[in-house]
Amino acid sequence: MRAPFSLGLALAVLVEVGFTHLVQDEGFQFLEKRASCGSSAGSCPSGSCCSESGFCGTTKDYCAAPGCQLTYSNGCDTFQKPVGDSTENIARPKIGNVPYGTIITTCSSPGQVALTYDDGPESFTSALLDKLDALGVKATFFVSGNNVGKGEIDGCGNSWASIVKRAYDAGHQIAHHTWTHQDLEAANSTVRKTEMIYDEMAFRNIFGWFPTYMRPPFLSCGSNCQALMSQLGYHIVSTNLDTKDYENDSPTQIQVSKDRYSAGMSNTSISNSYIVLAHDTHEQTVTNLTDYMVRVAKDRGYKLVTVGECLGDPKENWYRSAGSAGACTPAGGAGNNTGGSSSSSSSSSTSAATSSSSASSPPIKVPVTTTSSTAAAASSSSSSSATISKDQSCGGTNGYTCKGSAYGNCCSAYGWCGSSPAYCGTGCNPKYGTCDPTSDTLTNTTVGLCGPSYNATCLYYGTKTCCSKYGYCGNTAAYCGTGCQPKYGTCTG
Repeated sequence: MRAPFSLGLALAVLVEVGFTHLVQDEGFQFLEKRASCGSSAGSCPSGSCCSESGFCGTTKDYCAAPGCQLTYSNGCDTFQKPVGDSTENIARPKIGNVPYGTIITTCSSPGQVALTYDDGPESFTSALLDKLDALGVKATFFVSGNNVGKGEIDGCGNSWASIVKRAYDAGHQIAHHTWTHQDLEAANSTVRKTEMIYDEMAFRNIFGWFPTYMRPPFLSCGSNCQALMSQLGYHIVSTNLDTKDYENDSPTQIQVSKDRYSAGMSNTSISNSYIVLAHDTHEQTVTNLTDYMVRVAKDRGYKLVTVGECLGDPKENWYRSAGSAGACTPAGGAGNNTGGSSSSSSSSSTSAATSSSSASSPPIKVPVTTTSSTAAAASSSSSSSATISKDQSCGGTNGYTCKGSAYGNCCSAYGWCGSSPAYCGTGCNPKYGTCDPTSDTLTNTTVGLCGPSYNATCLYYGTKTCCSKYGYCGNTAAYCGTGCQPKYGTCTG
């Protein structure tokens, strides 16, 4: 007897060989074949990305780095640079006693433990910062600029820059972990350099400086990589205690990383020190492993410090001045300057305010608040003399007004012109445009900002009904737990 036909099995087979787009035509469904790419199939069309599995496309499933195949496509995230001038020609004097261009694995003095977290910022980073605050511990964050399709850390309208700023303001050390997490030793010389320069440009756009400390992805930094790090003035930080947390990110497996950590740390703090490798991209690291690492280190007599402190380097040596901060990179980058035969054009930022879907973390620009009693006066006194915005931005360093602009008359809390409630409502800046009438009674947030500064509640902001101690709406423990403001939303802590 012939086995019955299985549509599911047929689809699985077709998907396996590259038929992935389900198309419907005149009542029939069929699968459309994707273009292949890679060593045996060649390159994707200009502007497309060759995925790690060897198919062409334009979404983040194809373009996210480091998986996107650089040799066979010119649309990978690796090639999308931040806005602004290159940092390549900034002077890089080698100051201090910490060696440059050589790999560092341990502290300069015993009795110290430096907890380090790679690959963020990501969705768990804010919760980790809450935890470290509660524990009274300072750590070092090795920041990747645009890995795994998360978007640029200096991107217009996402939350990453605010999270990195929060880490810095809390006293944590910020360090370099490349632009898109490429293997620096395996990469060609052009990509190796832009992986460093592009991340520097993003740091410059956020802070006005970039770090002097870096960690190579995959801990891969041979002679070619070390030579470039020496040229660019970087301290190369590796580890002598790797938790392998990325292999054990589940409640049942995280004990493996705890055991590795405990076994790798001597009970004799007087003669030992450690630079510990973990990741702020994994939930169990944040919710489980970090508490354990802090407790064990303290119980064994170690002092928890940043990498710079563990190397005896003054804080003023951790960063290089790089010009003015304040710019943000549009989604997709400012252009293609590294690979492929054509360049991607710069995309303009037309989406100014943060919607409810992206408001679960602090936004990029720190909102500027103005009390209702001064709103009208501020609007009339500044808009009349200010330059009308030509690029949708307002306030900030350029001082542009939205009043009379083609984008709308309201300047949002995030510094963009528009006319919807997201621009004219909560946090609207009357100094650089017009705003909806203010009220002395509690209002419903329109952009995910909350608390006494905005007289706004999160109660009706979709599922994100908790107002964090920092004044942002969300629905995770970082928002609903310690510090949550019950007057301005729901709280669980």
